[in-house]
Amino acid sequence: MVTADAARNIVGIIGNVISFGLFLSPTPTFCRICKAKDVEEFKPDPYLATLLNCMLWVFYGLPIVHPNSILVATINGIGLVIEGAYLIIFFIYSTNNN
Repeated sequence: MVTADAARNIVGIIGNVISFGLFLSPTPTFCRICKAKDVEEFKPDPYLATLLNCMLWVFYGLPIVHPNSILVATINGIGLVIEGAYLIIFFIYSTNNN
């Protein structure tokens, strides 16, 4: 019989793998942006929203806020770095439309 903690860890690891794939899903878009050296008609809104989402989940996953949530904090910390890189690339290739 699988204990509750083991089941929680297994489901958490599966969720982390899926979340990692979700964080990497805009990679083709950013390869296109880098090749064209232009953001074209893309908007930064989804990447900013995901960055803020990751920030909140990292905070929630801290041991002082919610104990035993290290998997939540780690995958969202990784997502924070990935989304930050996307936004840096986006703003490097965006033009000032003012």
